[in-house]
Amino acid sequence: MPQLPHPLPDQWSIYQASPRADIHLPEAWDLQKGSASTVIAIVDVGIDISHPDLVSRIWTNPGEIPGNGIDDDGNGLIDDVHGWDFGDNDNDPSPVFTPDPDYGIDLGFHGTFCAGIAAAATNNVIGMAGAGWNCKILAIKGAKADSNLSTDAVVAGMEYAGQMHAQVLSMSYGAKDDTTGEVRDFFQAIVDDVVAAGTICVAAAGNSNEDSLTYPAANNHVIAVGATNSSNGRAGFSNFGSWVDVAAPGEEIISTIQQNYVIDDFSQIWYLFFFGWDGESPYMWGDGTSFACPLVAGVLGLCKTQYPSLTPTSAEELLKTSGDVIAFDQPIGPKVNAYRALTQGIAGVGPGAAAPFVRLAAAPNPSVGPTRLWMTLSVAGPARLAIHDASGRRVREVASGAFTAGRHPLDWDGRDDAGHPVAAGLYFARLESAGGQARALAGASTLSSSLRGIPRSAPSTMLRSTTRAWMRSSAARGALEVSVARRWSER
Repeated sequence: MPQLPHPLPDQWSIYQASPRADIHLPEAWDLQKGSASTVIAIVDVGIDISHPDLVSRIWTNPGEIPGNGIDDDGNGLIDDVHGWDFGDNDNDPSPVFTPDPDYGIDLGFHGTFCAGIAAAATNNVIGMAGAGWNCKILAIKGAKADSNLSTDAVVAGMEYAGQMHAQVLSMSYGAKDDTTGEVRDFFQAIVDDVVAAGTICVAAAGNSNEDSLTYPAANNHVIAVGATNSSNGRAGFSNFGSWVDVAAPGEEIISTIQQNYVIDDFSQIWYLFFFGWDGESPYMWGDGTSFACPLVAGVLGLCKTQYPSLTPTSAEELLKTSGDVIAFDQPIGPKVNAYRALTQGIAGVGPGAAAPFVRLAAAPNPSVGPTRLWMTLSVAGPARLAIHDASGRRVREVASGAFTAGRHPLDWDGRDDAGHPVAAGLYFARLESAGGQARALAGASTLSSSLRGIPRSAPSTMLRSTTRAWMRSSAARGALEVSVARRWSER
């Protein structure tokens, strides 16, 4: 366990005794602490590279000689020693005053906040712990001075991450699409280039509490991240849907904030009252899938160090098959389990090894009758598919035997091994094969209504208000949004 000046209750995403709503980082760190050769790129409004909890973790370009005014590595950028500012075209990726167009609050903290979650210095007796421990941060600024995110700058930053061969790219921003698919296709082309360079892409699903595709999170080959809370449930603001791949803590998260410039009085008031800032230390709290995203990026930094040949495709499968299956009120994928990702990884992942995988999907889900299960195997061999109830007890073996590689449809009629209809409730399908393991939520009888959760009309003892700070691009391709949610309550 690292030395943490901020007590563990403040960093529940790392460890929480009960419930274990965290992602099991202490156990993971016992096995793997990452490496300085593993680089996590963060494209955002800028990162305070002088922050005391980040300065030792900032990536240094080995191909550049600092301050000589020459493009030593031939990448078209002069003295990009610690990253690049694509908003203002200079070599300082640190943030500047970035006012929200609606509220006026300074959002210059956003990138620094994400960087701390991903890989702040750990066990250094100050501040907080970053998931990636020894991993480095490539700081990429995609915002213009005193303004907001620029589509052109963000895209250039994404391409730069691939060009510099970052192992992981964390993207805590997004844009919704219209019926033309223009935003989707635009981002897909950029993502394809970055993934082709071997970079694992992770993106925030968004904070609108809706099933609404947000890009680049919803693009192919991007790991879309939803947010959970300390009760092991879906954070109320988190977007959801079958397109969300995994979930991670994103509510009441503490992290680093900028101190490279003086924060204006108005923003200080917001930070004090809505983000839990103490008025002095460069740390505060925040809510949002924006902050679940870099947490997953940090875990992927550990995984990439553990499995050097991990590809973007196998990385997604690894998190999905090793994650904790939880019956959230809405689908946001399994919750990331860092320890299991390092110990129960995809079979065959290692230096020079191909990565077998399995996939399992159920439809309709939830269901009120028979359920079709789609089992996908990357390699031929024995496989077993069984249905378990919420307590883990097996109620039905659907299939067991030898299968060819490929996609296999299998049906569950909602009955147990004795042929009796199962009671309404939650049921999980578990697939085991030579390629690994996979789980999916399967439903029977009146499961549809049992998943709806608390009705909107139910009384509440909590008064809740959420602020969302948006950064928009006026580009015709859609609005890039960085969404920060902060909650206060009275119980």
